Amino acid sequence: MKTLYLSAVVLILSACSSQSNQYARLEDGGWSQTGQPALHAVRDNRLHELMDRMDSLMHERFMTEQQLDVERRKYSRQIGEAARNLAANVEIMIARMPGLQLNAAEQTTFLALATKLREEMRQLQQLAEQNHIDAIPVSLHEINTTCTSCHALFRKLEAR
Repeated sequence: MKTLYLSAVVLILSACSSQSNQYARLEDGGWSQTGQPALHAVRDNRLHELMDRMDSLMHERFMTEQQLDVERRKYSRQIGEAARNLAANVEIMIARMPGLQLNAAEQTTFLALATKLREEMRQLQQLAEQNHIDAIPVSLHEINTTCTSCHALFRKLEAR
């Protein structure tokens, strides 16, 4: 059994060493035998990005509770900031309403949805500021529902 294992290791090592001479220049971004850049040399930047992402994911997996808490607070701040910016953009949407040429009933509906969206954004901002991470997905679902409802009713009017 031990002999079988050693022979397998020797076989693998000999295969690797015979290929290392043939493709030695590829490690420094050289050319393959075809005269074309090796695929891994062409995709080098993308490979580095992917490897960095894998390292990051592994790092996240082994974070301490304190490190995880710091990351959660950071993401909460980012969510809160995005919610604050989106709430401010509701005012811009309301200001654009006259350009949509809505009748009275449509204006009432549009304002009701815009007001609801602004309130949902403020609630999301509060949840984020108070680090209520578990409640954020529900809040995001409500916001998405409001946006989808408004788009279903009024998106086609923007094209006019």
